[in-house]
Amino acid sequence: MKGSRVAKRYARALLGLSEDRKQLEAWGAELERLAHVADAPEIALRMASPELSYAARVEAMAKIAERLELSYPLRSLAVVVARHGRIASLAAVSESYQEQLDVRLGRARATLTFARGPSTQDTAAVVRGLEAMMRKTVIATVKVDQALLGGVVAELEGKTYDGSLATRLSEAQRRLAG
Repeated sequence: MKGSRVAKRYARALLGLSEDRKQLEAWGAELERLAHVADAPEIALRMASPELSYAARVEAMAKIAERLELSYPLRSLAVVVARHGRIASLAAVSESYQEQLDVRLGRARATLTFARGPSTQDTAAVVRGLEAMMRKTVIATVKVDQALLGGVVAELEGKTYDGSLATRLSEAQRRLAG
């Protein structure tokens, strides 16, 4: 369901309810929590069961939203999603919401893969370079892959920027070979 039209519409509707950046960020976190709970195997299985009536499904989502202490817009979204039989789409709605919020706020998410755990300065230097290149605020997720000899591989907006030692050695070998 990733990137579905339905998920995008629900996310866009929620984003349209406010212009307050802090509120939109908080709603994103709440939506992520709601999606995580709804995706839990025991909950997802029960909610998808044909034995559970329509009314019970809607009531269950309302109770989940209440117990999670979600804000009114998120409680309403939980009920609307249940009414329309889209509970299984909540993870896609959450993902779409974050993507649309990032676009609105001029942000990009990057995955940085290092050979060893990087220092804060190393991570900050790579992020600064990506921000200068993209002209956006970059939110980085750091991973470690010991298969890399050294350097860093950055994945950002569907592109891979490979600054790993293995790639540099391969390029040098190709140049020397003529």
